[in-house]
Amino acid sequence: MKPGMKLAILLISCVAVWGGIGCAFHYFGQPSKRAQSVAEKALMASVDNPESVKVIAVSKPDSVFGRNYINNDEKMAIAMSMMKVNEQVMSRTDGLQNLDFEDNAVSELVGRQMSAMSALRSMVGFETPDAPRKPFSGWKVKIEYEALSESGSPYRSEYWFILDRDAQCVVNSFEIPLL
Repeated sequence: MKPGMKLAILLISCVAVWGGIGCAFHYFGQPSKRAQSVAEKALMASVDNPESVKVIAVSKPDSVFGRNYINNDEKMAIAMSMMKVNEQVMSRTDGLQNLDFEDNAVSELVGRQMSAMSALRSMVGFETPDAPRKPFSGWKVKIEYEALSESGSPYRSEYWFILDRDAQCVVNSFEIPLL
């Protein structure tokens, strides 16, 4: 093999290796791309039965400004979801008159609903519409999934993860039960 050929192969190999490393750093260095991966790992750490989780959808990372994690459209969608859950609980328990504490599915649904409402009350901001926009503070990722509870009851939920601006860690999270 000619000495010039060896040098050309070595040069092409170096460019290919360093180009691949550069592309990897570019892709994984972007917090918006890393946010989905961090949220999926956090989901598996947050549920009772991670081996039963079936992810249905993962949202694109959305920007969060200040501590107002939820916009008005999302507030309405969550309120409608909670209303449907409440209607189902009321119909299955005859308006809470026949609450069966041994019915794990209803008990767990009520527990998830109460937890979601508590988390939402603590996060919903009450700012005026003309208030100045707060600075960028992080990302939010929503993951819709199905799983089995600890007692084996199937359920469907949407887990929201609020991440820091670098998408390194989860700052806040909450679960919205779905029907």
